[in-house]
Amino acid sequence: MIRVFAPGVIKLFGEHAVVYGQPAIATAVDRGAWVLCERGERTVIRAGPAQAQIEYDLDGDVAWARGHEPFLSYVKTALRKAGESFGPLKASFEVKNDFPPSVGAATSASVSVAILKAYSACLGVDVSGEELARLAHKVELEVQGAASPMDTAVSALGGVLRIETSPFRYRRLATPIRELVLAVLPRRGTTKEIVAEVRGLKSRHKSIDAVIEAIGKIADEAEECLSRGDLVCLGELMEVNNWLLGALSVVGHEVVLLLHNLRPYIYGGKISGAGRGGVVVLLPKDAERLAEALKSMGIQHYHVRIDEGGARLV
Repeated sequence: MIRVFAPGVIKLFGEHAVVYGQPAIATAVDRGAWVLCERGERTVIRAGPAQAQIEYDLDGDVAWARGHEPFLSYVKTALRKAGESFGPLKASFEVKNDFPPSVGAATSASVSVAILKAYSACLGVDVSGEELARLAHKVELEVQGAASPMDTAVSALGGVLRIETSPFRYRRLATPIRELVLAVLPRRGTTKEIVAEVRGLKSRHKSIDAVIEAIGKIADEAEECLSRGDLVCLGELMEVNNWLLGALSVVGHEVVLLLHNLRPYIYGGKISGAGRGGVVVLLPKDAERLAEALKSMGIQHYHVRIDEGGARLV
């Protein structure tokens, strides 16, 4: 039996602006997608309740999904792309995810990466992190219609990466960050819907270009803070990035209030991903007291560490 882990992804700087050619900084974390693969007579994939209740029989083209039905599209597309790239395989797959769907932790990207990695490993095919990232991005593009290559690249390769998309390139960054705390707020709207709304706002107002450019400059300055190991600087820039995202109408008052209330325990924080709820990434001064504060507020949260390994057999 083959067991694969692909890390989830948290955006530290630059989301939304990266779609328009600005740099972004994202990190892989030690929670993500797990896939078991065992060769057999039929190809069947099942997903557990953290992601969705799914059973898909590839041979009979019979599918059942409950809880987050769109996830099935990623599963089916990843299996098809794997077959086209690595050859036919009869096997059963079990998929689990440490995060619920659509919270801003790249759940679809990490599952796509993990399925592709497990499929290739079951066949005994060695595939590079760069190739995994490329194939998983194709899955996201087909399902979503438009997608940045950031999430799939970081999940496949691991570590903290500076990402640029025009053309796509990445650079691995050294980081003083060892842990983050992720608060999860109720989500309003899908990533596809929110990205489309930002695009519409940008098309109607030329001044939005300045906001996009400012987010890119924040990412550049944050890279300098990372190189110096300056957590205070990083926290301040996270807050500024969050305010700029607010100008794009993707940060609600509940995020601003949360960051204000947590001020004694954090260097800074911001949304991660498309926004309108989901993950708020927090750079902790005192992770234990921060977790206690979030628990007292009744807010779901995760304590995560930076994952340097990327998608891998475990």
